[in-house]
Amino acid sequence: MKAYKRWRGTANERKAMLAEINRQCVEFEKAHGVELMARSLWVLHICFGFGEKRLKQFYMEYSKEIAELIEHYELDETDDVWLCTRKLKDAGFDISSWEREGEN
Repeated sequence: MKAYKRWRGTANERKAMLAEINRQCVEFEKAHGVELMARSLWVLHICFGFGEKRLKQFYMEYSKEIAELIEHYELDETDDVWLCTRKLKDAGFDISSWEREGEN
């Protein structure tokens, strides 16, 4: 078994690495966005009984809200990844704690 060795790059290297990771995430989302949305729509349909009308309404509102957030905060496409998590936490919903509960 190999020992874990912490990466020790410069601050600029770390910044460049994170920028590249974000760029690749955006690229992945563009390539697979429909499938990522389909996962959420499927859960809404199976678990909550959403039919075509409500699924389409969710889809349209989701797309509109994300676009408005990006425009309002003058973000680029990589920033919406953390923004919604932050906005939910500010509203009192810590989805990180939900994720930890799901692991138990």
